[in-house]
Amino acid sequence: MTLHNRRSREIAALNDLARKTLRQCRVVFTEGIMALSEADQVAILNTVRSFDAFTPDNDPYGEHDF
Repeated sequence: MTLHNRRSREIAALNDLARKTLRQCRVVFTEGIMALSEADQVAILNTVRSFDAFTPDNDPYGEHDF
């Protein structure tokens, strides 16, 4: 494994942890999201937290950032 691949895997693990737990990260809502009901906001957060459909098209560097 190259240094670049190892670093990308480390970054992906940190991004996965942040996304799943929302700890040690800053969550920012746009005005459009803030205008939604609390239930819709929670649903959006849950969708983000459970997202794991990373592909080369949406994650070309393998770092699970989006």
